[in-house]
Amino acid sequence: MLQWDQVRYFVAVARCGSVSRAAAELGVSHATVLRQVGRLEDSLATRLFEHRQTGYRITQEGQELLRLAEEMAANADALLRRAAGKDSALAGDLRLRLPDASICDLLPLLKGFADTHPGIRPLLSDPASADVDIDVRLTDAPPEALVGRQLDKLSFTFQGTAAACEAERPRWILWRDAAEPEATLAWQAQALAAITRQPDIALEVASHAEAVAAARAGFGIALLATARSPDLVPLPEAPTSPPRSLWLLTHPDLRRSGRVRAFMAYAAAHVLRAS
Repeated sequence: MLQWDQVRYFVAVARCGSVSRAAAELGVSHATVLRQVGRLEDSLATRLFEHRQTGYRITQEGQELLRLAEEMAANADALLRRAAGKDSALAGDLRLRLPDASICDLLPLLKGFADTHPGIRPLLSDPASADVDIDVRLTDAPPEALVGRQLDKLSFTFQGTAAACEAERPRWILWRDAAEPEATLAWQAQALAAITRQPDIALEVASHAEAVAAARAGFGIALLATARSPDLVPLPEAPTSPPRSLWLLTHPDLRRSGRVRAFMAYAAAHVLRAS
């Protein structure tokens, strides 16, 4: 008989492409993931993955089973969300995904919430994880499947070292947001187009925090959150990029959960008051 954990771990490895990343997302050990996937392969008498240097590649047989397994996972997630949404208690774990702290540091807000609600334990999820109760996301197009409210608008300016900003032919740094990598790159490219037709891209990095570090190292100029490092300066006469929206989001099945409602009310009151 198939065990649900075996199917769940199979889906996680298929999504992540790596046992290590799947283990981190599931909050278990590397060995546990290998053991459960191995048991599923034994139960099905089918090889589901090929182990390569770049990670785990799903086999053709595994690909054929993945669609059904993902449907099982989606139904299980819906069941858990529905059950959690009926829990009005102000106690238990609250899984959150927060934006890059170098863009918007919400940990002081989270500490204030934890102090106010000592029975609720915040858990910060991996930026790429979809298994969250609260998603605080920097986006101009919140997913239609989620509900919530706009918390704030954040400004971004072109910044670099004094030498980078004074260079005759500036070089540029692009960064990705884990939740919306393509949208973030497109947004930066559009802002950059207002300055130059043929930008010399020195570096592309995986996060805003890496872009700040790269700018400080002198790689070039990046479009960064206004609260910059003291050793970075704004690019003279550069146009101001339109602000981006910070959204507080949750799944409709969870909005009646006591923990979710408490955090959304606290965050809205304190972020909007600070604005």
